[in-house]
Amino acid sequence: MRQPEAMLLLLLTLALLGGPTWAGKMYGPGGGKYFSTTEDYDHEITGLRVSSALMVKSVQVRLGDSWDVKQGASGGQTQEVILQQGEHIIKVVGAFKVFLQGMALCTNKDRCFYFGKLVGNFFSAYPSQEGQVLVGIYGEYGLLGIKSIGFEWNYPLEEPTTEPPVTSTCG
Repeated sequence: MRQPEAMLLLLLTLALLGGPTWAGKMYGPGGGKYFSTTEDYDHEITGLRVSSALMVKSVQVRLGDSWDVKQGASGGQTQEVILQQGEHIIKVVGAFKVFLQGMALCTNKDRCFYFGKLVGNFFSAYPSQEGQVLVGIYGEYGLLGIKSIGFEWNYPLEEPTTEPPVTSTCG
């Protein structure tokens, strides 16, 4: 089964089961307003902005060439990471107390980016299938910051081919 067909089958199955399509493992105590960056499967995550102070306040993903809406609370100091062409996030390690304290995101190009502080209860998140990458982030936040966080994994989009058009020499 091809990837788009498999994704459609998964979404239909989840819809028939009556649950939200984002349902998955969340790390942290939870509570607050729900957020999700996983609605746009036509673009890959190409960057990330994380604002933090005493805890992680907000996250913002870059999809393709543009930044999505910032998700979470206002304030904090913002760190920005732009991924290289063909680079994908393949593992997340984090820590939480009442709020998400910090996280480290590691890529398929052996780079890791650290946001906030890794103190408290630790967690690690990674795809269930080899070859999958981070395609979205979801969770809940309150007035002070992110209270729980989860990660959506899927296969990366296929790179468009740039082969020259076929021309006929018959004539």
